[in-house]
Amino acid sequence: MPAVQKQFSFARPLAMRVRSVRRPFHPSRVSSPYRLPHDVRDKLAAALAPFRNRDAAFSLAVFIARFWSVPGRVAGSFPIDRRALADHAELALTEARVRGAIKTLEAIGFLERAIPAPGSKYKAVEEGLHRKPILFVFGSDFAPAFLAANKRAAAAAGRGSTDRRTIRPQETRQASTALPVVSPLNSPKGRSEAERLVLMGEVKKECGLPALAFDPDPRLEAALARLEEGFRRSRGG
Repeated sequence: MPAVQKQFSFARPLAMRVRSVRRPFHPSRVSSPYRLPHDVRDKLAAALAPFRNRDAAFSLAVFIARFWSVPGRVAGSFPIDRRALADHAELALTEARVRGAIKTLEAIGFLERAIPAPGSKYKAVEEGLHRKPILFVFGSDFAPAFLAANKRAAAAAGRGSTDRRTIRPQETRQASTALPVVSPLNSPKGRSEAERLVLMGEVKKECGLPALAFDPDPRLEAALARLEEGFRRSRGG
């Protein structure tokens, strides 16, 4: 984290800008999909409790953390443009309230001003010389909490990727039992009366010979007998 300054000069002394507020501070839910980490939220709410602009400061802190507390940015510096944030849909703050919220966040240590780079405080533009924007960093009391929250989120994402469901050997064996049961092989002991049925009806075997498919012809039988007798005589039988 870049070096930051611990002492700042304000337009008014801090004691004049702080009003003793006896009511406990319960931050209202801001219209943003981002939520502060629990430890950061509790510490920020406790530090903002005595300030009369605590609601505006809390909303601005959530807005800033949404974009600058992510990994890769949390340790860097960033500008805060009051004119661009005035009347923003998620903040609903005027430019003056944004300015006051920034000062309050600096007072509690949520924001600290980064040491400016050496050189001129102005830069040349087409309209002339413009003052360079003031860069901020997260304070030393809040930056470690953001870093820890990012580590927890990364660890949770890593555990989620390794918790995929795998097929276990027991599940494989249970799945194999669901296959259709193979019928037993034909054997004398395994035969039943159902095996005697065919597509066209029942086949009867009473004499052990194959069933006749047609009625016998006497003339054909006599001709076959004479042919067999003539064949035996020609062979000398």
